[in-house]
Amino acid sequence: MGKIITNVSSTLNGIFTGPTGEEDNMVSWALPGIMDATDDGLVFFQKADAILMGRVTYEGFASYWPFQEGEWADAMNKTQKFVATNNSELTEVHWGDYDGTVRLLNDDVMSKIKELKEQIKGDIIVPASAGLVQGLINAGLLDELRIIIHPVLMGSGKHYFDNIHTRHDMKLIETKLYEKSGSMLMRYEIVK
Repeated sequence: MGKIITNVSSTLNGIFTGPTGEEDNMVSWALPGIMDATDDGLVFFQKADAILMGRVTYEGFASYWPFQEGEWADAMNKTQKFVATNNSELTEVHWGDYDGTVRLLNDDVMSKIKELKEQIKGDIIVPASAGLVQGLINAGLLDELRIIIHPVLMGSGKHYFDNIHTRHDMKLIETKLYEKSGSMLMRYEIVK
């Protein structure tokens, strides 16, 4: 059975986007930490058996990664990808010249993800995708949270854990300080 792991950068107060009105601009606060952690992030994505993402993350990634080259592009483009959405307007997914690596999961999404988790033996990474991650947590399907906390507080923006319905305990399994930026990698296993 596969293991579903979310991967996100967050401010100290839980915001994972740019400020209200500039949600797509997280670079202003996250770039120093992302640069510090880029080698670890690359290895993490290279080892993944699949990437699972929500519609918004898919739209951003699909417009960028298929047109890039290098190790990061290979990790993103050649790994099998699944786009989970309840948005009925999204009926097909594409990934440039790598269309064979991406598949749409819609209608009864959590049941399809549960089946996917049973089929894939290794790690299934969920980059960002807050709504999807909240659904995975509420459905008891998320196994691990991998979060890089950046030493920044934001007055506005979207919180990563807005719609969690019940308590979920976690066990700390790894920490790593990125000294240049002051960002901290924290990995938590979700206790089931």
